[in-house]
Amino acid sequence: MDPLTEQLPDSPPTEVEPPRPAGFWRRALALLLDYVFLMLVIGLAHAVSSIIWGEAGRSSRVLGAATTAFRWMLPPLYAVLFHWLWGQTMGKMVVGARVVSADGGRLSLGRAVGRALAWLLAALPLGAGFLVAGLRRDRRGLHDLLAGTRVERA
Repeated sequence: MDPLTEQLPDSPPTEVEPPRPAGFWRRALALLLDYVFLMLVIGLAHAVSSIIWGEAGRSSRVLGAATTAFRWMLPPLYAVLFHWLWGQTMGKMVVGARVVSADGGRLSLGRAVGRALAWLLAALPLGAGFLVAGLRRDRRGLHDLLAGTRVERA
């Protein structure tokens, strides 16, 4: 018997405390912080665009379409990439929360995309899908249930 792995008969087995779910208000604050972060990035991109192209940029249909596409595509890309790569958006990093799969593992790219799509479904009925997180003991919202994810304290 290996003395390093041998457990003494009188010592209790070590218990690992399960991760605590991130509460509704913690998640709401993270979402607000993400919104502020995204608006700053979009505003900075707009300012840089105005400096580079000036008045020609404001009247160009091509640049207008690119700006519109950037405004619409940045938020979902941000959510998918940050959740897939780090399990956290900037807002979740600040409030100490992270997204994991239901079994506690990292999100795959497909699950991160699915969660973003499910997030849109949760937002549609006046955000009722988000309120589910406030009512459930495990604090999983509709989008978490659909995507097989959970948000825990980091």
